Amino acid sequence: MTAAVSPPTRKDAARNRARLLEAAEQLFSTEGLSVTLKDIAARAGVGVGTVYRHFPTKGDVLDALFADRLACATESARAAAADADGWRGLVRYLEDAMDMQANNCGLRGLVMETEPSSPLVVKTRQEITVLVQQMVAKAREQGTLRPDFDATDLTFVQVALAAIMDATRDTDPDLYRRHLKLFLDGMRSAGHREPLEARAATH
Repeated sequence: MTAAVSPPTRKDAARNRARLLEAAEQLFSTEGLSVTLKDIAARAGVGVGTVYRHFPTKGDVLDALFADRLACATESARAAAADADGWRGLVRYLEDAMDMQANNCGLRGLVMETEPSSPLVVKTRQEITVLVQQMVAKAREQGTLRPDFDATDLTFVQVALAAIMDATRDTDPDLYRRHLKLFLDGMRSAGHREPLEARAATH
C-alpha cells in the first residue's frame, strides 16, 4: 500500500511563488525579456506546471515583478514635474529613469517595448507621458530648454541611451552617463551648457 501524497498547503504555495519571483528577478535583470517560463522554472528548481499555476503567462510574472518599480517610476516623474525649476525637474526625471533601467535589463526592455502588452505598462506610460509634457513645457517657458525640443524627443533620447547600456553593460556599464550628459547638453538652450563629468570610452 502506497502512502497518500499530501496536497500542497498555502505555505507551500506562498513559498513556491516567492521562489519563482526570486528566480524571475535574477533572470530578467541580467537576460532581459527573452526569458521564458521554462527558464524561470529551471532556475527556481520547480516544474513548469508550478509556474503556470501561479503565473499563467509571462506577462503575469512581469506585472507581479515590476509593479513596484513602475509605481516608483511614476512617483519619480510626478516629483520631477512638481519641481519649480523646469530644467532641474527634467534632468532629475531622466537621470532617475535611466538609473533604474541601467540596473535591470528586464525593466529596460519592458519600458522600451514598442507595443507593450501589459495594461500596467500602458497605464504607466500614459501617466508619465503627461508628466513629461508638463516638464518640457515648463523648461521651455523658463528658457532653459531649447525652444524646438518636443516631449516626444525625450523618448528617442531614452531609446538611444538604452541601446548604449545594452552595448556596454559588460565592458563599461556606466558609460551611458557620459552620453546622457551629452544629450542633456544638446537639449539645453544656448548659454546653459556644462562640462562633461564621465570619461570617454576606452579603445
